[in-house]
This record gives sequence, structure tokens and C-alpha cells, in this order.
Amino acid sequence: MRLTDEFTVHTAPDRAYAMLLDLPRVAPCVPGAELDSPDADGVHPGRVSVKLGPMKFVYAGRVRIAERDEAARTAVIEGEGKAGGGQDTAKVRSVMEVLADGDGSRVRITTDLDIKGRAAQMGQGVITDVSRRLISQAAACIEARLAAPDNAGEADLPTAGPVGGISLMASVVGDRVRGLATNRGGRGTGPGAADDPDPKPGGADDGSR
Repeated sequence: MRLTDEFTVHTAPDRAYAMLLDLPRVAPCVPGAELDSPDADGVHPGRVSVKLGPMKFVYAGRVRIAERDEAARTAVIEGEGKAGGGQDTAKVRSVMEVLADGDGSRVRITTDLDIKGRAAQMGQGVITDVSRRLISQAAACIEARLAAPDNAGEADLPTAGPVGGISLMASVVGDRVRGLATNRGGRGTGPGAADDPDPKPGGADDGSR
């Protein structure tokens, strides 16, 4: 599964790039993430906890910066983890690019995500929506950290906090339902519109659509 996301921060590209590659500083902005000190090869062991409805996943694994090009302000970050005794696995490879955008920076991230196990049964659409919502939360936290004074202590800096299970899923499902309702409100734009050009009188839905 490939996800492409962008967000902007109000800071110079070089500073934003340096911050984003400082994994211990970024980790508190990733909801549910905990990162340990790196080994001699620069690999950080860590954990990511995600609660989605009744299911909770604690992926234990590692993350590293596989490639970096400071002149182009690009980098490749790779991570992998296992949960549920190894039956649930996740691998991620993110290509990050930091671009000048007016007085600030635009960060583009293309992520290849490979999830197997129970989480994969939720479907690509839900996983995509959840991932983008988490990226949005992380971006807001990162921007707040970049705006903090240089002498601010770690305790004074914002963090993303844990991932809320019921509230997160309710928000994602609510957005998808509203999107479906909006599409159905416009002729020919909703799912299945081409298959049902002549809706039943009165707009009744007997479940066949």
C-alpha cells in the first residue's frame, strides 16, 4: 500500500530537514511511538502502540535512516515491527523530501506500507484514513516543536500522546459516512451511481445499493 502526504511548517527548509531526521526529537510527535537509543549502526529499537476499536496492537521493532541527501534535503526512513506474538507484522519505507515553500517548508512523504495480520483485515481504505489522520497529528506536533524556543526543555515541548482507539475509529468512520452521503447527494458522483441510474421513488434504500 502506498500513501503520499504533504504538510507545511513555518520554518526554513534546512532547519525543518534537520529536525525531521532527529528521530528522538520526532518520536514524541508520532502518536503511540516510543524510541530507544540507537545501536552502533544507528538503528533505533522501539515500539508503536495503536488501539483501533476493540483491537490493540503493540508493534515492537526498529527504525533507521537508510539513506540521506542533505543537499537535496531528501531521506529514506525504514522501519519494521511485530505484534501479537509475531502474527501481526508491519513494514514501512518512507521517502521524505523537504521543499522551500514561501517563508516556510513543504514536507512530502511517500510511504510504502506492508501490514499483515489482524490489522490488514480492516481494509485498505480504513488503514489509509487512519494513517493520514495520524500524520496530520504528527505534523501539527512537529510544527509546534519547531516554533518552540531553542532553550525549551523536553518537558516543555508538545507531544502527540497515545492513539485513542474508540474516538479515532469513530472519527474515521464518521468522515467516511459523511463522504458517502455527500457523494450520494450529487447525481452520478457516488459509489454505484453508474450501476443505478434510476433510483427508487422516494429515495428508499432497501439495501440493494
